[in-house]
Amino acid sequence: MGRRASEDDGRKVLVVDDDADWREFLKLCLEDLGYEAIEAANGQEALDSLARQRYGVMLLDLNMPGMNGFEVLERMPRTGTPPRVVFLTAAAAQEVGGALRTGPHYYLPKGASRDQLSLLLQSLDA
Repeated sequence: MGRRASEDDGRKVLVVDDDADWREFLKLCLEDLGYEAIEAANGQEALDSLARQRYGVMLLDLNMPGMNGFEVLERMPRTGTPPRVVFLTAAAAQEVGGALRTGPHYYLPKGASRDQLSLLLQSLDA
């Protein structure tokens, strides 16, 4: 029974981005792919959401006003199983490279297609 709960958690995706239109696009794509998408408009909303529930994946923009994606990573709760982090950002390659070196994280460029998102999520499910 615990396995079922963990499978359900794995289908929850936290979408963290300050661009409301992009969040809505991602939410629709994720729901179409069978995931439950929860939106956070900024870093603090993301941390609050992470403190309340477990996610299998977090799609995280690096460049946001206020608390950026790097700060979200630094302040994430350290208890339980953390979500797999996918940087979904328009940040410069060197910035993304630095972020990828901070842990076992993944990258998809902002503007990626639904199919590209689907393939990445499928690879994370394996």
